[in-house]
Amino acid sequence: MFTVDLHCDTISQIWLSELRGERISLKDSGKAAQPLHIDLNKMRKGEYLLQNFALYADMHLPASKPGAGSEYVDPWFQVTEMIRVFREEMAANADQIGQVFCWDDIESNRKSGRMSALLTTEEGGIIHGEVSRLDTLYEAGVRMMTVTWNYVNELGFPNRFPDGVDKDFRNFYRFRPESGRGLTPVGKEAVLRMEELGILPDVSHLSDDGFYDVAALVKGPFVASHSNARALCGCSRNLTDEMIRTIGEHGGVIGLNFCPSFVMEADAEDLCYTSCEALLRHARHIMDVGGREVIALGSDFDGIPYKNLEMEDASQIQKLAEAALAHGFTHEEVEGMYCRNVLRVYKEVL
Repeated sequence: MFTVDLHCDTISQIWLSELRGERISLKDSGKAAQPLHIDLNKMRKGEYLLQNFALYADMHLPASKPGAGSEYVDPWFQVTEMIRVFREEMAANADQIGQVFCWDDIESNRKSGRMSALLTTEEGGIIHGEVSRLDTLYEAGVRMMTVTWNYVNELGFPNRFPDGVDKDFRNFYRFRPESGRGLTPVGKEAVLRMEELGILPDVSHLSDDGFYDVAALVKGPFVASHSNARALCGCSRNLTDEMIRTIGEHGGVIGLNFCPSFVMEADAEDLCYTSCEALLRHARHIMDVGGREVIALGSDFDGIPYKNLEMEDASQIQKLAEAALAHGFTHEEVEGMYCRNVLRVYKEVL
């Protein structure tokens, strides 16, 4: 069964490995000190049709030379460097994978036996509030953007983790949604420009009020690329039932996140575990609330812990499909979750 994954941080990890002097290869990361969740060999084993590669910029990435203008590395610089890395990996592995800019590129790659790579960005703060930079990103092939990560930026506000998480992990699930803080005026302008260009607004990480601002602005689909159901796991990164319904009404999709602490609640982070069975509970709930066409995969591979995962990396992702069929999901439902629902959105938007 073909796999389409809405979110991973693999390119960010490759760029960071370059900064450390160890350039990990997208083709095969097996010799790295910490192998990637996702590389081309693992993707082949996982029957990948398309992977969304997020360019995750950390707005608090420490600068190597403190005092040289800023204590943090400019997030726009980070993204331009990651675009370079992405292009280098696409060129080096052109026989196996190709970047896609439009729907026809996906079909062309499939017919030629190649996998597809779609660029996305994670952290709207990369544009520094300059909406015109969205056009630059679009030209580079970016087709999805999270409005925020976990920091406030010029576009809007994330849901924050509650005070006391470090002392009592149970507080991770007792957060209070941001109240009265959603998109800024510039954020609203940016979201409208995204829709005009064909960049899908991504509400994973965004505050609850910001979510509803996006829903009120856009006419077509938007996505939560890597979020689960808050009714089953109450952390700030997951979606309420009303949010799930809203994304479904817009014709969008929600990618299941494999991060253990977004899948199950526990007294300590190390006690959280992502089993296929637990993920399927989220999948079934999301489908029951928002409809069968709203569910997708958004692994967050290479952005989540490398332990406590039943599916240890991309090579094992078909385990979830096998478990779903064994737990009463129909073949049509599983195919929708694995590829068809996302491809429907891409055919409309790209």
